[in-house]
Amino acid sequence: MRTDHAAMRGYHRAAYDLGRVGLKMMNPVLFAGCLIVSLPLTSTTATAHVKWFANCNVSDDPLPVQAVFTATFLLFFTLFLILLYLGCTAERTALGASISQLLDRYAAPLHRRADDLLRSAAAVSFALLWADGGLIVTPELKASSIWLSAIQLLIPMYMFGRATLPAAGAGIIVLYGYGVSTYGLFHMLDYPVFVGLGVFFALSVSQNTRLLAFRFDLLRWTVACTLLWPSIEKFVYPGWVASIAIAHPELTLGFDVTTVVTAAGVVEFGLSFALFWTPLVRRLAALALIALLTAATLDFGKVDGIGHLMIIAILMVVFAHPGGTHDRCHPVRAPLASGITFAAVIFLYTGGHALYYGSKSASVAPLVSGAALLTLILLGVPGRAQSLLRIAVTGLSRWRVSGNAGNERRDGPYVSSAGAWASSSDEAPRRWRQNASAESVGSAQRLASRRNIRPTVS
Repeated sequence: MRTDHAAMRGYHRAAYDLGRVGLKMMNPVLFAGCLIVSLPLTSTTATAHVKWFANCNVSDDPLPVQAVFTATFLLFFTLFLILLYLGCTAERTALGASISQLLDRYAAPLHRRADDLLRSAAAVSFALLWADGGLIVTPELKASSIWLSAIQLLIPMYMFGRATLPAAGAGIIVLYGYGVSTYGLFHMLDYPVFVGLGVFFALSVSQNTRLLAFRFDLLRWTVACTLLWPSIEKFVYPGWVASIAIAHPELTLGFDVTTVVTAAGVVEFGLSFALFWTPLVRRLAALALIALLTAATLDFGKVDGIGHLMIIAILMVVFAHPGGTHDRCHPVRAPLASGITFAAVIFLYTGGHALYYGSKSASVAPLVSGAALLTLILLGVPGRAQSLLRIAVTGLSRWRVSGNAGNERRDGPYVSSAGAWASSSDEAPRRWRQNASAESVGSAQRLASRRNIRPTVS
């Protein structure tokens, strides 16, 4: 009897201890859950472009790099890395494949009309800039000139015909160049999307299917850089964002302003980096950015809407694009690449700022470090960006060989440019390899048949 009673007491004590452990574990679990839910809500501050609503002096010295890595930053960035890894892992499962197929099915009409969407959005965006009469391409880039207004008016008109799209693209690049000459290159690094948009329209008349496909990748990369580069300002210029958070206290959700600014920077950087990654991850990131930018427009008004209209349209195209097999990557590489990318971008930002506004000697170390880290990412992560890097290296080496050889005639089969492009990329689609191989074989046969022709004597 006593034995049974002692056993019951031991059982109840074990249950009590287990309950206490569960309660202790509940607090961090709930805290992590609240962070996951609250980060997108507080990140509206991130998606509102700081320079449009605050007095920002770009020449001010940024915070040192070591001041960025606070305990709050490490907590949020670790949470981002975990979510990124889980998302990449889920993409490779049957559930991820089902979600991708579902998105492909319902986004197919938008994907087929991607060109029409971008042309329409660009026409409306530049028409609004022309109607304002005092802007270049974004709300804080102010200028007043008749020829600027003429270009802004011609760009929407050129959008109606496919033959005039290169002229529209040239006009967009001219406006960006004028912004560089007026506000400086470092300031305009916030907006490489306009360079990508200009090149996109310039290549729209091409008959080369690869160029037509490449322009969508280029547009995605430039919009990702447009969102990723200013995210560093949340870390090195926290006072800029703090003024917006103080003016809109409802965005903080009761959190400390410093915590909100750090969280906003991590969210903006994380979603921007995801646009470079695998198809499902970047599509979900584009969808989240569309929601955040739309919510920011409701909070900050039509100025924010006009400035982000073109970016939202491009993100819709990214969301509708299904991706390809050459974009697949192991999930383990995602957290590693994102961490290296953050370090590379913050080095390039501080180094570029020192080069443009400070001492040139002080900019050498961060610029070299950032460039080395970016090169490491391109060499270590497979995909189309790595393929383009290999093509560039291969083309440079062949150019040097041809230059050393002079005009000497080489024996051997002729290799077409398509074959060189496909063979230099391990990640090129199988269909491109087959077409390139067939083209190379056909060219070699034609060249051999010409050599076998002998003149006939009548």
